Amino acid sequence: MSDFPNKADFIANERPGEYEATFSVRGTIRVTIKAGSLEEARAKADAMTEDEEFGLELDDADDVSLDNVGKTRPMFLVTRDGRSMQVSHLQPGDLPRQPDERGF
Repeated sequence: MSDFPNKADFIANERPGEYEATFSVRGTIRVTIKAGSLEEARAKADAMTEDEEFGLELDDADDVSLDNVGKTRPMFLVTRDGRSMQVSHLQPGDLPRQPDERGF
């Protein structure tokens, strides 16, 4: 027996008219790093690659390709761990809920 909830028990926003496009981008970013030495600058540059915000503004996009276009996933209204939310994937323990005053 599965612990996962039955999707049919939940209100789902099918997001009509919304589609998702996924792109792969290869580009160039140039930044100035203030550091006391070349080694420190390299360490700071290496740390930048772990920053989720890094790279959002490319200086020059060398290659952009479209990977996929498809329908967006439905969003289910759930209560998870006592909190009201909209999720694209149901998890064990999710409970169905009604929309709040904002329609969410």
